Formats: sequence, C-alpha cells, structure tokens
Amino acid sequence: MKNKIRYAQKAFENKFYLFTIQASKKVIKPFSRFFRRVFESGKARQIVGLFIVATVLFMAVAPAFLASAQTTMAKNFTQVQENPEVTKTERSIRLPVASFEITQGFSFFHPAIDLAATKGSPVYPIMEGTVVFVDHGRFGYGNHIIIDHGNGFRSLYAHFSKIEAKIGERVDKDSILGLVGSTGWSTGPHLHLQIWEENHWVNPRAFFEAYFGQKLASIK
Repeated sequence: MKNKIRYAQKAFENKFYLFTIQASKKVIKPFSRFFRRVFESGKARQIVGLFIVATVLFMAVAPAFLASAQTTMAKNFTQVQENPEVTKTERSIRLPVASFEITQGFSFFHPAIDLAATKGSPVYPIMEGTVVFVDHGRFGYGNHIIIDHGNGFRSLYAHFSKIEAKIGERVDKDSILGLVGSTGWSTGPHLHLQIWEENHWVNPRAFFEAYFGQKLASIK
C-alpha cells in the first residue's frame, strides 16, 4: 500500500513539474520578445548609455561633495558650540616660589630645574589644577606631589619639608602646596620642579621664559 502511495506521489510530482515548465515558457516568451525589441532599438541603447554615464559621474562626484558638506556642517556646529569667552581665556601662570636661586638646569639626566630657596618658604602651583599624587618619602624626591593641569599638562614638586595639599584637591596659583625642604636625595633646601606635556618632559625654564617673554633668572 505504501509503495502505491509513493508511486502516485512521484507521478503527480513529475506531471506538476512538466506543467510548471510549460507554463513558464508560455509566460516568459512574450516578455522576452518585448524586451529584446526594446533593447535592440537605437533609442533604448542611447538611454541605457546615458544612464550608465550619469551613474559613473555621480559615483565619482558624490563622495567629494558629501565630504565637503560634512566638513562645512562640522565647522558650523563647532562655531555654534564654541564659547568665545573660553577661547580667549589664557592660563594664569606663576613662578612656584617668590625668591630662589637656580642651582641646576634642565638636562637629559635631570629633566627639571632646581630652585634653591629658604627652608619653610611656601610653594605654589605654576597654574591651577588638581592634585593627583602625594607621597611622603624618605628617598628620591622625598615629600612630593603631582598636579594635573588638564590638556596634557602635569607638574611635579619635590623635596617638601611639609606637604599642605591633599589628593583630589582643586588648587589655583595662590594655593600653598607645601613648604620648601630637603627631604629625599637632596643636598640642601630647594624645590625640584618638573613639567610634562602629553607625557613628554618640558624644560621649565623655557616654559616660563616663553610665557613671561623674558629670560628666567634667580630672584633673591
């Protein structure tokens, strides 16, 4: 019984398959003849050719046009978002100690300047920022702190006799960070000052001279 059913199903599938092919031929042939006549005509070829040329030109010009439009939109958006007061504002910079003598300059093995000063003299930030590191050490820099000024600028102040600032504290150029001392590897009371810009050492002397517009000399 199962074999008869399978045979009947197979026969039906074959007949349906042949019917589908014949019906498709009858439907497709008229459309095929119609489109063949259209594309064989000269006007149709011209239209297709013009369409292809226009497409190629559009693909060549569109990226540059879109990029230009995007740049213009970005500039306009930036101009709208910018605060004119912020762009004109300049950082206020100061010397870290009021009176000092430059005892060692900037070099490859000493990427800082040493400012000898009276023990206990107040030390100030070179510009406003946030205290991000405080260490009460006996070796190396001794008691020292690091300030993040933003925009990739950081500064280090070392050899304090006493540290007044705390981690996370927001300081300005009039804040007292600590007092000049001789902790760590030091031969006398002085401030060891280092400046980074985008993880690169900056010569503090050149930094101050560029800002003040004059040669940095000892102040007594």
